[in-house]
Amino acid sequence: MVLELIPSLDLLEGQVVRLIQGDPRRRIVYPLDPLEQAARWAEEGARWLHVVHLDGAFGASGASAAAIARLVREAPLQVQMGGGLRSLADLERAFSWGVARAVVGTMAVRDPASFEAALARFGPERLVLAVEVRGGQLTWAGWQEAAGDPEAFARAWAARGVCRVLYTDTMRDGTLAGPDVEGALRIAQASGARVLLSGGVGTLEHVEAAARAAAHGLEALILGRALHEGRFTLREAMRRLRPTEPGGPR
Repeated sequence: MVLELIPSLDLLEGQVVRLIQGDPRRRIVYPLDPLEQAARWAEEGARWLHVVHLDGAFGASGASAAAIARLVREAPLQVQMGGGLRSLADLERAFSWGVARAVVGTMAVRDPASFEAALARFGPERLVLAVEVRGGQLTWAGWQEAAGDPEAFARAWAARGVCRVLYTDTMRDGTLAGPDVEGALRIAQASGARVLLSGGVGTLEHVEAAARAAAHGLEALILGRALHEGRFTLREAMRRLRPTEPGGPR
């Protein structure tokens, strides 16, 4: 199984940003055009784009909603979106834009009945459970609240139909220090779900480490800051996963 690489764009107040460890006061703003980036990544081999509506994650509608709706409509990629999707109405709106998959965390913690209803209405393939961890504890509400066992949380929702989980160690997010591959594999083993990993990717060696876990339940790796800052390109990362045959095309 080849690891899927998914580039990401986090939008806050209409700008492409990266937050260090999820702290809105520690933001890096990138002068990037989301549609141009999506088109470039599609040319480099991406099939998916991960979009985070940070305004929504922090409880505000913000200036990013219109930009995200346009991005979903016009980007030449399937879009997976998270951030602020805390009700059935929020999910309905995101899917009406054309979002292919929605990432849900806070709703599953605070309003499990609504998330269970969402699984029944939209189907498990269109919903991704966010399992976000800080200091070994489950965190939610824009990473502002934390309590509970992330593995038990993932296991319980897998028993109710969840088939895909997005795992993030929030203390690594935006740091370039390396993703928590081991934590992601614990979630995969506990739940049996396919796991997407985000947070901390900074080098091609980090990509390779994640790729080695693909046979054990890791389905995809989310790439953000490293791509924005040109530490490597998506094409270079793809080549690490799919090396060319000797004498073959390059």
